[in-house]
Amino acid sequence: FGDCVYFEENGCIFRSKSDADEGSVEVLLSTEDLGFHDAIIQRIRISPDQRYMATSIKSSNSEELSCIVTKFEKSPVVEYIIPNVFSFEWATHDVLFYTSPKNLVCHKVLLATFTNRKHAELVYVEQDPRFFVDIYCTKDRRFLTINSNSKTSSEVWLVDCSNPFNSPILVQQRTKGVIYHVEHRNDELYILTTYGEPAEYKLMKTPVGSCGMENWQLVYMLKEKTKLIDLEMFRDHCVMFLKHYGHLYLNVISLVSHSVQSIKLPAWACAFESESHPEYNASTCYFQLTSPVQPPKCFAYKLVENHLVEQEAPITINCHIVRLEAKSQDEILVPITVFYNANSKELHRKPLLVHVYGAYGIDLNMSFKAEKLMLIEDGWILAYCHVRGGGELGLSWHKDGCMHNKLKGLHDLKACIMLLHELGFSQPKYTALTGSSAGGVLAGALCNADPDLIRAVVLQTPFVDVLNTMLDTDLPLTIEEQEEWGNPLADEKYMEYIKSYCPYHNIKPQVYPSVLITAYENDQRIPLRGLLRYVHKLRKAERDHARSMNKKGNLIPNIILNVQAGGSHCTPLWEDSLNEV
Repeated sequence: FGDCVYFEENGCIFRSKSDADEGSVEVLLSTEDLGFHDAIIQRIRISPDQRYMATSIKSSNSEELSCIVTKFEKSPVVEYIIPNVFSFEWATHDVLFYTSPKNLVCHKVLLATFTNRKHAELVYVEQDPRFFVDIYCTKDRRFLTINSNSKTSSEVWLVDCSNPFNSPILVQQRTKGVIYHVEHRNDELYILTTYGEPAEYKLMKTPVGSCGMENWQLVYMLKEKTKLIDLEMFRDHCVMFLKHYGHLYLNVISLVSHSVQSIKLPAWACAFESESHPEYNASTCYFQLTSPVQPPKCFAYKLVENHLVEQEAPITINCHIVRLEAKSQDEILVPITVFYNANSKELHRKPLLVHVYGAYGIDLNMSFKAEKLMLIEDGWILAYCHVRGGGELGLSWHKDGCMHNKLKGLHDLKACIMLLHELGFSQPKYTALTGSSAGGVLAGALCNADPDLIRAVVLQTPFVDVLNTMLDTDLPLTIEEQEEWGNPLADEKYMEYIKSYCPYHNIKPQVYPSVLITAYENDQRIPLRGLLRYVHKLRKAERDHARSMNKKGNLIPNIILNVQAGGSHCTPLWEDSLNEV
């Protein structure tokens, strides 16, 4: 930032001049010295004049963040600690805007000042419980945006950073089905939005003075079945990070000529890890590419020269990657990404670990994990099933697997596993299935519907009781979640539909695969009592089945619930992940 480099290591934040020797490094903050043990640094924001730094930290067993404001004088001094903060940005040298969550949801935006008259005041309150509020500063630091988003619509308010105490200005009133995000350049708003047909992301622009959607002009439209992963604005370029049928691309749009350069990235890459670009005038876009078995590798794209630079060669790994498509019940083709050891022979005898998620338009996590590489070296096959409900093929892929389409994700998962077995990738008795959080819905549903396809299931903090959760509006996220699962309280059709696939409500006496569930004592999103009920019902169903068969020697599968005192829903401990593998 500016002429300095700020970096974090082992719970400390350091600063050095970008052209200084390696030895001249200044310690700005130590979480240990402040009494925050095992703290994780989540976000760092530097004020425009580099006099203040705001840092959010959290412990490993809670989702609650604290914001530490440090003032840089002769030596760094902690000026203020703001408890319970989610997102925050500097509007000016000493005015910090931040959101404050309650019951996992942010509805309030506040501002705080730190020179002269220290005070905090309320700026914005969201009244609709389906919406979540966060804040963002445009790359040119002209505006701070207050973003209020539900799962299907958005509303953005602009705060003029040169006059942060003025009332925010509305860009476009929320409209059902229209999501939008705002950037700024040369007195024009660049708007990433689903407005218009088809309902996929488009880049549009409009003058700041007439920002209603009737004035939005199309700059660029994504092609069909394309997932927009991230977007970075620079002074004269917009860089889009894209995924199309499992392959990663950069699309670089000139904001001067509106020409588009499309760069296909290496075939081994499965995920982007974008790097922070606080400098609006930068001429190089830095990012990392990774895969479940390939550690992140640094790349740089030269915007003016239109040149991609691989800054380090990938590690040579003895692993094949195969991309397949399974035909689902309605003839739709579902992508699968498969990894296996290049030296493996007789793949039908090798163990297979199938990954699934399929919710909220979120892709399966395909970033590097050391334990995945260990499995490959041990001869395992890893398969990632990109079922509907996830976001791998764009917004329509999510829409086709949520609400009254949720069963399509289950049909997709079954088709993927059957194709893998047909093609000689393992067999049912050597197949395990893994899912976390909302991935537990499809994994648990498959256990009920087709338990003979798999031998074992590993679930991390799984969502397995959709119906009771969606009937309980006292839970923090139930109303917000209605746009993903439907509202059984208002519509009897959703009551019956959710009941038809809900893992908890469809447990029956039969042979189940073995199940390992990891839960966290402090998990606010997946309460422990629901998982205890699920495990109790599952064990009873297995005992009832064994009793009815009355055959000696029948193996009763293991149902293991591993409750951890540490960790939380969003940051499970790395050691737990390793132990599960």
